[in-house]
Amino acid sequence: MEYRTMNRKELAMELEISKSTLGRRMKDLDPKFKEQIKGHYVLLENEVKYIHEQISGMQKWPTL
Repeated sequence: MEYRTMNRKELAMELEISKSTLGRRMKDLDPKFKEQIKGHYVLLENEVKYIHEQISGMQKWPTL
C-alpha cells in the first residue's frame, strides 16, 4: 500500500473495507492517537501508515 495523505473514505477503499468497518476497527486504536486525529478531515501519511499497520493486524471474520 502506498502511504499518502487521504481522507477516511479513501483509506477504507485502499484497505478494501467499508467506511463503517474502518470506523469500528479504529475504535480499538490508542485513545491518544484517536484524540490527535479527532476532527481532522484529511489524514497525514504517517497517520495512514499507523492506522494501516494497526488494522491489518486485526483478525478478520472467518469464512465458511
